Amino acid sequence: MFSLVLPTFNERSNIGPLIERVEAVLNREPIDFEIILVDDNSPDETWKLALEIAKEDSHLQVIRREGARGLATAVVDGWKAARGEILGVMDADLQHPPETLPNLLKPILR
Repeated sequence: MFSLVLPTFNERSNIGPLIERVEAVLNREPIDFEIILVDDNSPDETWKLALEIAKEDSHLQVIRREGARGLATAVVDGWKAARGEILGVMDADLQHPPETLPNLLKPILR
């Protein structure tokens, strides 16, 4: 299983399109996957929208961190919650195109 961590802070406008793109790409790959969104209690309520999406999406897990802040610890917390043996992380602001994931996974899945 591939566990992809998405650390977020004020990414409400991006997470819907990001999750759709990630799932569109990974659904074509020969691997089970989960998406772990770790939100630092965003004032724009990114976490709340993510929870709504997760109600209909079995691939998505949402972690809301109310006291903690920071990219590195968000990634570590996401990986601690991960069920997969392959771990990844991607920026939630779409700087990293989800369409690159197959090329990154290909050598690992051989």
